[in-house]
Amino acid sequence: MSVKVPGGDVVTDEPGRRVAILAGTDALAVTHSIYTRGESGPEAHVHHQHVDSFFVLDGELVFELGSDLERVVARAGTFVLVPPEVVHTFRNEGPEVARFLNLHAPSKNFHRQLRGEDVDFDTSDPPSGGGRPASEAVIVGTLET
Repeated sequence: MSVKVPGGDVVTDEPGRRVAILAGTDALAVTHSIYTRGESGPEAHVHHQHVDSFFVLDGELVFELGSDLERVVARAGTFVLVPPEVVHTFRNEGPEVARFLNLHAPSKNFHRQLRGEDVDFDTSDPPSGGGRPASEAVIVGTLET
């Protein structure tokens, strides 16, 4: 088990993007990220065995959810929970810096994968059938569609 607070274990520190692991256990991985305008998370993908969730602290993130990649703009104070089998991706379209927490529960080795360890992480390309609908994502807070 590894728990690193308050600064975290910085795994990415480059122009436009900083990612720090705040906690990494079998049950939960928590990261703190800072993305400048134009920075994107991974391409559209799904997780099969865990929930991927986000809490936007500052700025805003654009999420695309479900097989049709429905666009949702999540502003500071918004929580987005993406259940297994829901296609998703996210990015900062700006203009402000976006700062957010990302939680994987259970972790499914997310924190270890970020550290570059050779682990089996629960992620794959969107399924041919489209996966579960975007409406199954839980979104609480300030957003626009």
